[in-house]
Amino acid sequence: MRALSKLDFYPYWLLLPAVIVAILVAIAPLIYGFVLSLHDWYLLRSPVPTWAGLANYRELLTDEDFWLAFARTWFWTLGTVVVEFAIGIPLALLLNRDTAVAKAVSAFILMPWVTPFIVVAYGWRFLLDSELGLLHGLLETASLAGDRSILADPLGALVMVTFISGWKGVPFVVIAMLAALKSIPAELYEAAEIDGAGRRQRFRFVTLPALRNTAVVIGLILGILAFYSFDLVWIMTRGGPVDSTTIVGISIYQTFFADLRPSYAATISSVMLAVLLVAALLTLRLRRAEA
Repeated sequence: MRALSKLDFYPYWLLLPAVIVAILVAIAPLIYGFVLSLHDWYLLRSPVPTWAGLANYRELLTDEDFWLAFARTWFWTLGTVVVEFAIGIPLALLLNRDTAVAKAVSAFILMPWVTPFIVVAYGWRFLLDSELGLLHGLLETASLAGDRSILADPLGALVMVTFISGWKGVPFVVIAMLAALKSIPAELYEAAEIDGAGRRQRFRFVTLPALRNTAVVIGLILGILAFYSFDLVWIMTRGGPVDSTTIVGISIYQTFFADLRPSYAATISSVMLAVLLVAALLTLRLRRAEA
């Protein structure tokens, strides 16, 4: 057996700085957050955290505000992903056609995705303004909104911000689905057509199976991004009206900066991370079982 030399370890030495940065930036804060969740730290009472064990987790089990925010977060997350795919997949199918219009639209399709959240939020707030908003005027004409902005209605606000969140993520779905559509061999469609398959059958038995893997991965990514969202909802509604749009991201922010309880905010974060990991693992496991 050949003895190992310094050159054998050279690639690992090159990777070491990146690994250290990844640990410091990603893993270390997660560990610190979990450790902090096992402490009691109320900034108005104590300058340093004190050991509390699982007290914060027991409190979380009976925290009604948290569970309401948790339910809203799932509505927000699933609603966002549904809107993204409901609009994104049909758009990708339209843009997959080799036409001048499709090429022109494809160049601008990424605009909502690359636009900063603060610009999107304030733009939609202006459109939904009860006095000057063009979109509010259209909704009022269609009897879908009253004199007040839809953002002032508890149910309407949650539905609207969920739709806006999905609208912003549509370009990502379109680009990903377009790439998957381009990778489907034309021979599959030709063979299906020779076998007598119509347009709907070709879409069902050729297109959809080819998009399934990409859709699962993209859905997980977008779901994770939506699950921990904060900025869009905060800018548009501040969690209101009457806490109707207070999702977990806002709960963590308010617990830390308004209630001055970093340890309890860390507890919520740790639980949400665990829930997210379980949901992601179950999704991937079900996908493998279907395959």
